[in-house]
Amino acid sequence: MKPHSLALAILLLGLPTLSVAATLPSTQIVKQSQVAKGFFNFYYEPSEGELYLEVSRLNQPFLLVTSLPEGVGSNDIGLDRGQLGQTRMVQFERQGPYIQLKQLNTQYRANTQDAAEKRAVEEAFADSVLWQGKLLEGKPDMVAISELVLNDLHGVSNVLQQTGQGNYRLDFTRSAILPAGVKSFEKNSDVDVQLTFKGDVAGEQVAKVTPDGTFMSVRMRYSFVELPEDGYQPRAYHPMSGYLSDEYRDYATDFSEPLVQRFILRHRLQKVNPGPAPSEVVKPIIYYLDPGVPEPIRSALLDGARWWESAFTQAGFINGFKVELLPQDADPQDIRYNMIQWVHRATRGWSYGAALTDPRTGEIIKGQVTLGSLRVRQDYLIAKGLTAGWKDRAAAEKAANELALARIRQLAAHEVGHTLGLDHNFAASSNQDASVMDYPHPKIQLKDKDIDISAPYTVGVGPWDNFTIAFGYSDEGDVTAQQALQNQLLAEVARKGLRYIGETDSRQKDASHAYASLWDSGDDPIAQLVELNKIRLKAIEGFSRTALLPREPLGELADAFVPIYLLNRYQIEAVAKFIGGTDYNYQSAGDGSRWSYIAPPLQLSGLNALLSTLDAASLTVPSALLETLVPKAGNYQLTRESFESGLGVVNDPLGMAEVSARHTISLLLMPKRLNRVSQASMVDNEQLSVETLLNKLFAATLYQEDKLGLVEGVWMRVNAVVIDELLSTYHDPQTSAEVKAAILERAQFVLKQFKAKANRANAKVAAHYNWLEQGLTAGLLDANKKLIPKPLSLPPGSPI
Repeated sequence: MKPHSLALAILLLGLPTLSVAATLPSTQIVKQSQVAKGFFNFYYEPSEGELYLEVSRLNQPFLLVTSLPEGVGSNDIGLDRGQLGQTRMVQFERQGPYIQLKQLNTQYRANTQDAAEKRAVEEAFADSVLWQGKLLEGKPDMVAISELVLNDLHGVSNVLQQTGQGNYRLDFTRSAILPAGVKSFEKNSDVDVQLTFKGDVAGEQVAKVTPDGTFMSVRMRYSFVELPEDGYQPRAYHPMSGYLSDEYRDYATDFSEPLVQRFILRHRLQKVNPGPAPSEVVKPIIYYLDPGVPEPIRSALLDGARWWESAFTQAGFINGFKVELLPQDADPQDIRYNMIQWVHRATRGWSYGAALTDPRTGEIIKGQVTLGSLRVRQDYLIAKGLTAGWKDRAAAEKAANELALARIRQLAAHEVGHTLGLDHNFAASSNQDASVMDYPHPKIQLKDKDIDISAPYTVGVGPWDNFTIAFGYSDEGDVTAQQALQNQLLAEVARKGLRYIGETDSRQKDASHAYASLWDSGDDPIAQLVELNKIRLKAIEGFSRTALLPREPLGELADAFVPIYLLNRYQIEAVAKFIGGTDYNYQSAGDGSRWSYIAPPLQLSGLNALLSTLDAASLTVPSALLETLVPKAGNYQLTRESFESGLGVVNDPLGMAEVSARHTISLLLMPKRLNRVSQASMVDNEQLSVETLLNKLFAATLYQEDKLGLVEGVWMRVNAVVIDELLSTYHDPQTSAEVKAAILERAQFVLKQFKAKANRANAKVAAHYNWLEQGLTAGLLDANKKLIPKPLSLPPGSPI
């Protein structure tokens, strides 16, 4: 972000400069200031609210990072308590009577002993001066820095704009340095400020979490952090390592070597006795849990985070990793504390694992875990719905509590894993949950025709996690032995068949890898979808008011029903990736690695499983249950966690079917997915073709007449969704010409079928077929024509 000029902001407001640096004698400033001495020495002069810095480290690089000690409380906005901002390597430089804070350019380097070669690179790329202040008269080592810290260096205004909250600007007249937040430690110095942002109009989400949505005040922290001491050895990034990485361009490399150099992110961890033998460590990695976490969640978080102890022990580090509750006398601002924070928001949202790193080497200086407190409530809600049909209510309540706490343990391990440097592994679920770095769905089984959730999540880190810690942290004593061990570890992973597919190849719903999905279960995703469909029907059959929380009115039961009705939503996404899906890995090119399309029988099996989720009977809410889903009561209101309705306040069973069916059909007909299906069938005529896929889709929906009652209404609504999604794909610019041709040909065939079926159907069904025919005909010519002009929204799923 381009730093704001505070002086310019004041000028625009028509206000005089508030700095008093020139109005008080320097001796008086020092005498009457609140002093914080440490990495940098600060002087806060209380009568004027001015902050001064003793400039003691000219031309010595250090890190400047912003963070939010207090958050906004909105998942939609994302400015959470504990959030780390951009890490900048900076230094103070003197230019005449001025001190400048310059951000150094770490992306372009020359790793060489040749000074001229280094200078050539340094002079080729620009730095950024973030701030400039004038030295005090009579105190040549002191400068006022209020204009530096009363500044939106964290980029709050940009975040508000990007999240649709409107135009908010920093209001200097309502912003101030917080004296109690001016601190200095051995390796870092912090300044807390309260910044107020003024909006012309209150943003929708801002208004929900602030008393006055036109003024949003946040506490921001500026941390001046000492660079780590020498001795840390950067470790080269390997795509199969499972690590997060950083990179730079090294212009000193030979032209026959890669210009871009990549290294993994990890903590410094050294053995007392380097080498392959297990050893005590020089200094363990210690994480500290926020004492504000209540029991029994506190104990669950400590248990889950401590799972990593075994991985470090297995890698040869005795007592190398520990998790403790933050002592009462400890200050979490001290950069030496890796923190696990418990964060509240107005709505459920994501948890994060972030890290402050040295941009030169990738060394993690501080891990910062942010755990959203409402996550546990969603898991508990799902468990309550799954056990609503149990006759033993005490057992049901116990099982729901145990599932929620089991998820909290897994979540703690997952987010701590990120702060150890690890990336997601969204293929781990296909290897018997080989990693906590996947997103897990609770394991649900049918035992003796009853729903069982006795073992919802895997306990402990998995074999992939043990591999990653060994690869990134092992200490073999010398470079040659270290490289040999890493090659051995990669070979073992390949031999064991452990899959690793990272973030960029997994999160998108149209991603091609068949075994890398979020929130899926089982080594066989297709078989798991078939089983989960049965479990879903069993859960719907047993669903009742026992899913409500204490003292909740019956009108809240519909919200508790949402995750049960949509229980298979993530497994549907996983199986959809088999359609036109691929399989590949990140092993080195020399090991014979290649990619391939998923075998035709698997694709057909996956397609059949997906089409079964469109069965009208399985999408129809039983009448007895529907009667209990009464409208919201009194002051209780619909939320985004509720099903939308086309019936007003009454719950809409056809609307529920619409959103579920659209979920499956839109995934199946995604342009890039169909493009892959089309090209795969060109190469191999045994592969699934677009024509076959569409024929099977139409056969499972459009041609399934002779329904009765509400099931018939569901069937009709699903058909409308099929036509709309087909037209959406047909007009999508990402859809290839070949796929468009196939869709047009099949659409013209379907139009003939509609006419034939309308001629021999009863009046109601005939009217439905005629309406579909008219809609499809018009929609092929006009991309804006829809049978359902305003589709109902799918309630949010992630995160669970």
